[in-house]
Amino acid sequence: MNIEGISKLAQSCFQGRPTIILGSGATMPHGLPSMAALSAYLRDNLQTEGEAETDAWTLVRTAFSQGDHLEAALEGKTLPDSLLQKIVRCTWQCMNEKDQEVAASVVDGDQTFPLGQLLSGLFNSTHNEVHIVTTNYDRVAEYACNSVGLLFQTGFAPGYIQKWESSGRVKFRHGEKPSRVVKIWKVHGSLDWFQTKDERIVGLPVFSLPSADNIPLIVTPGLNKYEKTSEDPFRTTINGADIALKTASAFLCVGFGFRDKHIHPKIFERCREQNVPIVVLARTLTDEAKLFLKERAGTNYLGIEKYGHGSRIFTSAEPDGFELEDHEIWSLPSFNNLVL
Repeated sequence: MNIEGISKLAQSCFQGRPTIILGSGATMPHGLPSMAALSAYLRDNLQTEGEAETDAWTLVRTAFSQGDHLEAALEGKTLPDSLLQKIVRCTWQCMNEKDQEVAASVVDGDQTFPLGQLLSGLFNSTHNEVHIVTTNYDRVAEYACNSVGLLFQTGFAPGYIQKWESSGRVKFRHGEKPSRVVKIWKVHGSLDWFQTKDERIVGLPVFSLPSADNIPLIVTPGLNKYEKTSEDPFRTTINGADIALKTASAFLCVGFGFRDKHIHPKIFERCREQNVPIVVLARTLTDEAKLFLKERAGTNYLGIEKYGHGSRIFTSAEPDGFELEDHEIWSLPSFNNLVL
């Protein structure tokens, strides 16, 4: 297959107005840390107190030293609640430092957002909504919307102290018509979501942690990951994401590893039952992503990863992949070049 054939597959996805799936690989080009970098930050900065915390954290650090990624290092370990809270706060600090740098670059006009360009292109139609489903805590998707003047909705009413709207009653209108809105479903929480000491859920657009009484609402990998998501705001967010995934007419996955049980089973189901177009972009496709493409993506798929100075392409006609020299088309900017 040549570049024209690849472009045709990409166009079929774009014209289907895809639901966009963002993993950590989607925000790393903006300076956000990888899972490996987050693991290193936790290893070097988390301070334990008492024997119970120290012994439990030693087991996690040992898993890091053996090459386990963060989720594998935490999975299956019984950690004291106090240590879990420290992991949450340290994770927040790590992500927030880089997220704040991105925000500053937006204000200074030094940052461009391929995601914003793509979203703007998707609204060159009669559609009023585009859905993004993401496991990321950062606010890159929100900044991307800002960069092209698009409204977004994450489940909170506008304001400095934002109220959680579990019923989804927040609506935007432009004159008599509904406004065009990007609905961002952050299934693992966000840097600006907190629980107050009286157990209210609030959105606070801040770049430093509020008092110790306010708990960041982010779901870290590990033992309590799926327990936490049975509560709001995660429950409502996941339900909204499920609907977006189950009704998608196409998928665009960027930097997503197909390791999250909140998301990938719905993609499997949609591709298997409806054979919807799907494009998967990554610097390096995970083994799970390659297995999905080969066995569960139907026949209308395109997977692209970096290969030397070119790309490695996976299609239903070439399920084991082939190399395309001198065409680095594995990133979101290059996808935009194919479809916009």
